[in-house]
Amino acid sequence: MNPLKQVNMKKSLFILLFLVQAVGLWAAPEVIKPGIQSKTSFAIIIDSQSYEKAKEAVNAYRAVIEKDGLGTYIIVDNWQSPQDIRKILLDLYQQKKSPLEGAVFVGDIPIPMIRDGQFLTSAFKMDQRMNWKRSSIASDRYYDDFDLKFDFLKRDEDKPLYFYFSLTPESRQYLRSDIYTARIKPVIIDGKDKYELLNKYLAKVVKERSEENPINNLSMMRGHGYNSQAREAWAGEQLALREQFPDLFKTGNLVRFSDFDSEWPAKDYYLREVQRPDLDIVLFHHHGASDTQYLNGYKEGSDPNTSIDNIRQYLRGKVREAKRKKKDVEETMQNYMKMFGVPREWMTDAFDSANILKDSLLDASLDVHLEDLHAIKPNARFVMFDACYNGSFYEDDYIAGAYIFSDGKTIVTQGNTVNAIQDKWPDEFIGLLNCGIRIGQWHKHVQFLETHLIGDPTYRFKNLADPSLNINEAITLHAKDNKLWQKLQKSPIVDVRCIALRKLYENHDASLPKTLKETFSNSGAGVERMEAMRLLFLLNAPELHDVLKLAVNDSYELVRRFAVEYISETGSDDLIPALVNTLLNDWTSTRVQYKAMDGVKLMNTAKMAEEIKKQAAESSQWVNKDAIVKELLDKVERLEAGNKKDLDAVMDTATSKKEKMFAIRSYRNNPIHEIAPQLCTFSLDPNRDAELRIAAIEALSWFTHSWQQDVIIAACDKLIATDSNKDIVRQAQKTKARLLPE
Repeated sequence: MNPLKQVNMKKSLFILLFLVQAVGLWAAPEVIKPGIQSKTSFAIIIDSQSYEKAKEAVNAYRAVIEKDGLGTYIIVDNWQSPQDIRKILLDLYQQKKSPLEGAVFVGDIPIPMIRDGQFLTSAFKMDQRMNWKRSSIASDRYYDDFDLKFDFLKRDEDKPLYFYFSLTPESRQYLRSDIYTARIKPVIIDGKDKYELLNKYLAKVVKERSEENPINNLSMMRGHGYNSQAREAWAGEQLALREQFPDLFKTGNLVRFSDFDSEWPAKDYYLREVQRPDLDIVLFHHHGASDTQYLNGYKEGSDPNTSIDNIRQYLRGKVREAKRKKKDVEETMQNYMKMFGVPREWMTDAFDSANILKDSLLDASLDVHLEDLHAIKPNARFVMFDACYNGSFYEDDYIAGAYIFSDGKTIVTQGNTVNAIQDKWPDEFIGLLNCGIRIGQWHKHVQFLETHLIGDPTYRFKNLADPSLNINEAITLHAKDNKLWQKLQKSPIVDVRCIALRKLYENHDASLPKTLKETFSNSGAGVERMEAMRLLFLLNAPELHDVLKLAVNDSYELVRRFAVEYISETGSDDLIPALVNTLLNDWTSTRVQYKAMDGVKLMNTAKMAEEIKKQAAESSQWVNKDAIVKELLDKVERLEAGNKKDLDAVMDTATSKKEKMFAIRSYRNNPIHEIAPQLCTFSLDPNRDAELRIAAIEALSWFTHSWQQDVIIAACDKLIATDSNKDIVRQAQKTKARLLPE
């Protein structure tokens, strides 16, 4: 054959192969339409390979969803763009006939990694100059909240499922998802095929959903260090659950509350508990990582032997760590001998093989690890992880995924992709599960940027609370019907009344502030008072101040805890007496005291000191009054000095940029109201470093409820109108948007 012809044929073949591949990449997704007509619809978004490997199981899963009256799309593609998926979901949501109410992402679906939106998380705050994988938040709010606007930044080079996006200044600056979403992403385990795991999980869902399951068995379990181990916080949640699930506390049903020290170590008991075949719901409260549920610290005890054993194990660990890090072991031992006044003999056995094995086994027994979960069969149909990182679906293997991809009966879990704050309300609206609400619908109303469902979001328990109420239809088709929600305020079910208040808030009901104040003042249900106070805070309504003055003495610990937080975030001088009342009179509420003292530095500290002296002088009930008052005043003085030091570091031109940046970033966690004008002055000064100015403007975006709001907004307006630096203008736009009412 002519060499030239041979080259041309090879070239043509190459072009043909390229075109075939291109058609495969660019072809429109395969859309399998719902098999039934329904008032709303649902979508299964799945990658081509997963659908090929689990087609029968996916179709059976679709059939069981449709059996529940929810028409379901199956949309298949070799997904290369989150933007394409979002557009499809938006189009389905906007259709007039059978609009989309939710979606589930099955298999290898692109993972949005969100940047410049840390204020939408409960706690995550990391310098975004760090590694992008660590300083971004994996979040499907990209897919389910259509009013959020993003700029695409890049695709990750070594993690091709990661797509980085920046939240824009033009975006809405708060969360209110339009649909609910969840992930069914098989875990990667050595020796197991991920598609086999997917098939088994979907078959389990179909089997478990063949009959409606009522909620009659709930377990709540707490780990070491959660909420400062505050007993009154733990007790308050139990009382609240009784309001939300009253039937659970009747004969024939079962509720269990287990603390980390009920049985030490708690691990074996907790693993037994989650495997009970009749268990419906588990609420976990503990610290966590993507691969660990942290349950226990060292054994607690007042006897000398327990204390000595704990100290010796701690020291052995420190000595081994020193050797591992190639530090001087002898010097390390000498330092601890001096620090704790302990004998050298308590550390010299650190490298004894028997002790290494004993300590290793004890460490392993304290917490739940992935390998523990792969060896058991969790049966709770729904598991909530109120912990950091347990929902990290962007990892190959992760705690929330290990529960659903087990051989047990667990259908759906809720977890977080990054760290999460302890002081939140994890059980808000959870009583609606007893009304047959789809777990996705519940989740949509309680999520942060990092909070995700793992598993089937359409799963629901049997409606035992009010069979005449279709809560799913009310939330989707009648969300804007204020007459309905006003009517449901009279429901005997407390969480129905609470969701009614939420919907009236979302619909900007003009009479709501008055209603919320009356509800707080008259309701006998702690969760209803909590909802009323929370919505007043979000509204930043004048009625909030009257409610906060009452709330610091509420019988529900969570109301008191949030009341002092709201007081400090508002910063108004007229609320100082209420905050001082907590400092002086609520000593047994550990977490309330922590939040109150943490809030002192945000207030006018001079007026705080005056009020402490005033209230203490008026009280005759105190024992050892002088010492306690002195301790409080000393704390206030130290906080005031710390505030001044940080502000001086920011304003002094001689301070290093690194020190300035550290101080400025601290205001994101500590929006000290008195310094807002100085931060504004710094932000407006064109002679200051631009990067520091941007950081200062961003820090001001955390002053969302401050009495200094007008000052901050005026500064933002000036920057937007006059500053020549586009990055500064963008941040000023975002800060202003955050401070304006929803």
